[in-house]
Amino acid sequence: MMDIPLIDFASYDESDATAMRKLAEQVNAALTGIGFMSLKNIGIPPELQAEIFAASRAYFSQPEAEKRKLGYSSAEDNFGYQGVCEESLEPGQPPDLKEALTMRDLDSKLSLEWPDPDFRDLLHRFYRECLSAAYRIMRVFSIDLDVPEDYFVKVHSGENVTMRLLHYPPLSATTHGQLGAGAHTDYGMITLLFQDEVGGLEVRDTDGQWHPVTPVPGAVVINVGDLTERWTNRRYRSSMHRVQPRGGVGDRYSIAMFVDPDPQTEVVCLPSCTDDAHPPLYPPTSAGEHILQRIQATHLGA
Repeated sequence: MMDIPLIDFASYDESDATAMRKLAEQVNAALTGIGFMSLKNIGIPPELQAEIFAASRAYFSQPEAEKRKLGYSSAEDNFGYQGVCEESLEPGQPPDLKEALTMRDLDSKLSLEWPDPDFRDLLHRFYRECLSAAYRIMRVFSIDLDVPEDYFVKVHSGENVTMRLLHYPPLSATTHGQLGAGAHTDYGMITLLFQDEVGGLEVRDTDGQWHPVTPVPGAVVINVGDLTERWTNRRYRSSMHRVQPRGGVGDRYSIAMFVDPDPQTEVVCLPSCTDDAHPPLYPPTSAGEHILQRIQATHLGA
């Protein structure tokens, strides 16, 4: 198994420039290498993490009809339940052996008719804690990338932030190339991934080799997405990853928080990441256009 860099955020202190610079150096080493890192002590209470995993297991254990009371409508809304084999994160490949409850812009969805208001409130509390943690990570990015402290925070208000509860039943592939989650890169800024002890996540290195990522108790897996790679001119790597099917191993549960820029955000190569020897590798793009295109491509029949 691959041991991705483990960084302790206990030293995070915005009033301590030395501590923040040291964190920035550690983050830079991880993200210019494999593009993944594990963080501990990012400020999300362990008891809240345990509570949200218990709620996720309870949600996915319900009959199909109950889960579909929060039915998925469209890529534009990107909200609701999707069943096993309804998505393929690797377009053109067999559908994924997972089910998901996807919640984009959860702040704006609280007034919907939720089947369980207590479940809604727990999800929202966890969502807000994750967003606060993501803002701390972004402030460390800002130091490393020589931009103002709030450069990234101010364009991540939540409109394009998506939380997904994920369940991988113990199913075996029935078609060649079928995976729990197909090989893909993430779309936006950063992803916070909370996973149980079952495992299955794999990351592809720069040589094209796949490596299992060992779950670390109490740590959150962090990776950057395509838009961060564009902002940094490929200095930070948006790495390909996948989840192997869990046939005979047991159910896998994970929670992914995709912290992506507001739709109107223009993503342009940062001045600190380009010079005469390193011209911009990507043209400017808007976050909304890029992310919507990527989501639409994963929907079967899209």
